[in-house]
Amino acid sequence: MSTEESTLLNWSNDLVDSLWFRICNYLTVADIHRLARTCSRLHTLLNSNDFWSYLIRKKFGHAIWYRLIKTSSIFTDPISLSDSVNKACRSKLIYLNLTKRKQIAFSELTRFSFDINRTYTSTPDSSSLNGYVLHIKDSLELCYTLHIETVFKNILPGKYDVIWRMKLNLPYMLGATEFFAVAEQIHPSQMAYMRWTQEDFSLMYRCFYCDLTKTNLWFYQSIGFVEIHGDQPCDVYVSMVNYDSIHAKHGVYLDYVELKLCLE
Repeated sequence: MSTEESTLLNWSNDLVDSLWFRICNYLTVADIHRLARTCSRLHTLLNSNDFWSYLIRKKFGHAIWYRLIKTSSIFTDPISLSDSVNKACRSKLIYLNLTKRKQIAFSELTRFSFDINRTYTSTPDSSSLNGYVLHIKDSLELCYTLHIETVFKNILPGKYDVIWRMKLNLPYMLGATEFFAVAEQIHPSQMAYMRWTQEDFSLMYRCFYCDLTKTNLWFYQSIGFVEIHGDQPCDVYVSMVNYDSIHAKHGVYLDYVELKLCLE
């Protein structure tokens, strides 16, 4: 092999770390993993805490980096972590957790708890982002209270917008319907809460001129913000409740609920 060929093959060694950091800022995680397998130097560099800490600052801002990296002990307790996690780069684990979409589809019935009087089923819907939706539908003869609850596991500290994706078809939701989300902490910092009346459902129905033959009738409803304080992950509970057992709950389709990290 000539000197010129050797130089061409090892040109990456001439780039300083900061340039590789900048280049990788425009790559996907999969691309970064492929690049890290090209040589031992890049494998070491792209699996370092400094590199993933840099990406966190660029993608999510200084405040989130300071909270989760600079002053946090997340993913540093060897007793509470598995062997696979212990071997991994701490800032990389945090970055992957931040970029993972925190979403629970209502069609995943095993991930929800429901009131015991009602039978819940998922139904196919091509306009759903998941292919199936949860349809709330009472008969006029049998009316029950409504209580749907789920939990997001091991959510990193931060402030999150709680978003419901749903659509309406002749909504009959008399009484107050409450949407609620809270972090499982001794002293929760901020809880999400929204209260809808029948008029709120009707106004949204009229706003979207609901016709289920169309596919663009879904809307995203933020019920507020939930904040996880401290420096440890915790669970977030989300629920939808209507205690009116006299009137039917009818015509509401639920797609998913999501926690969206607010950039600080």
